Amino acid sequence: MPRRYGRCCKKMIKKVVYSDMHSVSGNQSLYLPLMENTSIHLGRETESKLIFRARALRAKAITLGGLFLVLATLNAVAIDTYNYKGVCPSPNGGKRILDKWYEWECECTSYVADKLNERGVPFHARYKNVLWKGAGTWINAATAGGVPYNKTPPRGDVAWYAYGHVAYVDAVDSYGDVTISEYNWGVPHDYHTRTINRGAKSYPNYFIHF
Repeated sequence: MPRRYGRCCKKMIKKVVYSDMHSVSGNQSLYLPLMENTSIHLGRETESKLIFRARALRAKAITLGGLFLVLATLNAVAIDTYNYKGVCPSPNGGKRILDKWYEWECECTSYVADKLNERGVPFHARYKNVLWKGAGTWINAATAGGVPYNKTPPRGDVAWYAYGHVAYVDAVDSYGDVTISEYNWGVPHDYHTRTINRGAKSYPNYFIHF
């Protein structure tokens, strides 16, 4: 009986130790020196530490990935912070009421003026001693005032359309696609936002770098 019992335990211990060590290191030759109970416990403790460390690294990666996703989302999503949004589209939309920058409330120029001032640019209708009124003339005003513009948009630029519209650039991706926010486009005298692919017909003609 003692001899049979010993063989039974030996087989059982070999199976346990081999299974534990194989899952940790993949080295089958290591199970023979770990036949004692102390070595078994050490093998299991090592495995537990490795599993815990792997789970911790995975959790850290998920957390960082979620943070980057949140930051990217915040960068791309525009929020209406317009100073006159409480009176747009009604009752003031379309009534040609001057705002504090001497643009008409609820119009695209008034919204962009608000966004520029929010960013720290002291813009108003006589910025740089040049008249900035109708959106269609803003490129001429930029030229006269020495404000640069081109077809490459950074975030915070003013998107300009030759047909007479301006918008604010909230985000730009690596392809040059832009997310803009605006007033009086799509919905009369109200807030609107859209993402436009570079090369699309609706892509802005120029971007003014205030």
